[in-house]
Amino acid sequence: MFYSPYRNNDKAIEAATELIDAHREALVKREAVVRIRGFCDSYPTVGENLAAAKNHSNQVKSYFIVHAGMKEEYYRTSNKAFPYNGMKDIVALVGIEYLNAPTDRKDSVRQTPAAAIPPAVGRTGTTREDIAGIPEPATAETPVPEPEDDRSEEELSATAESIIAQPTREIAEYRRPVPLSIKTNLLYDAVLMPSLEFEYRFSERWSINVEGSMAWWHTDRRHVYYQLAQISPEARYWFKPQGPRKGHYVGLFIGGGWYDLENGGRGYKGEGEYAGFSYGYMFPVGKYFAMEAGVGVGFLHTDYEEYLPLDGHYVYQQSGRVDYFGPLKLKLTFVWNIGCWLDRKREGKR
Repeated sequence: MFYSPYRNNDKAIEAATELIDAHREALVKREAVVRIRGFCDSYPTVGENLAAAKNHSNQVKSYFIVHAGMKEEYYRTSNKAFPYNGMKDIVALVGIEYLNAPTDRKDSVRQTPAAAIPPAVGRTGTTREDIAGIPEPATAETPVPEPEDDRSEEELSATAESIIAQPTREIAEYRRPVPLSIKTNLLYDAVLMPSLEFEYRFSERWSINVEGSMAWWHTDRRHVYYQLAQISPEARYWFKPQGPRKGHYVGLFIGGGWYDLENGGRGYKGEGEYAGFSYGYMFPVGKYFAMEAGVGVGFLHTDYEEYLPLDGHYVYQQSGRVDYFGPLKLKLTFVWNIGCWLDRKREGKR
């Protein structure tokens, strides 16, 4: 099953046992159920993560069936393919959920006088498998008012109810990490050089970003050419784990491109390569959108040919090369978290 002495598992099991014992009568009468939630984000696919989360939840259920006299019908489980408070493999015993709650309540916890609810209700017990390197889960404990409190029974009922329901609401608000984003650099778009980027986060802190842009404008009669194209892959390290679309990153990029620039009398045509370091910051601006600001500094090398437009011909003048070190990128990027949007659409929550 799982190794109960590992880290704080034994303490979490003890707290969960107290919670179960405090409501055993309601569980036996089928008036309440133990709500267990499993979380996993260690595998590359959603299916693998859901299967692992389900296995973890079943192990915890089996433990209490064997050691605490529980039955399968006392449980309600749900499993998710995303981490819980930064932990990628965990089973969280959220609390006791009372059935047949009033229909006008948003949560499913029955209104019960606080005097009938032992202090153990205010705890969230957490158990998990023996997996090295996972940080210890926090065990929250919130005191429940004693019966001699000066408040009315209705006020005590509302207080106790909010204590039970709070962990469930916190989990419901957590958004699954978004692995794929589509972007466009608004600064490049403003100078008529449309850009498109794709970013995929393949771990909590690492991602790959591929950026491309192209401008293909020309007026032969006026000898004006504004033609260039470039592509640049970039590896990024994020200072915060993936999940919220917010945080700082540093990156290492390379790239190359082609250009033909002329303005009525002299033109330059060539190609170049570059490499450097980047820094940026992303912040959310909506349910599926974010903005990213960044800058890149590095080394650029380009070889070019200079030409003159004469009598319908482009006359070669000379060749040259430029080696440059300094700013190479400037970003103000609009980000669409298409991975999150597709997940919500599939689940019917768009």
